[in-house]
Amino acid sequence: MKKRKKMKKKRRMKKAKKAKKKKKKPSIRELTIDILKRSKTPLHYRDITKRLKKRGYRFHRKDPERSVYIIINRYPKIFKRVKPATYRLK
Repeated sequence: MKKRKKMKKKRRMKKAKKAKKKKKKPSIRELTIDILKRSKTPLHYRDITKRLKKRGYRFHRKDPERSVYIIINRYPKIFKRVKPATYRLK
């Protein structure tokens, strides 16, 4: 009896793990990198935010522009400031 219960429990655990292995949504940083790669010119962080919204990214903060600005300034090795609040990839 105990072996059957253990087997059932293992099967349930495997199913739960498979259910959790769904595709991850790309982060703001990954999407920002993609947007700047596709853009031929440097972009203002507000333009990047508009493009993120067009792609359907849902922001968790009340001020999405601030989120993008914070992410860009957090990774100076990836993003280079060209003009005030305007960035491109390094």
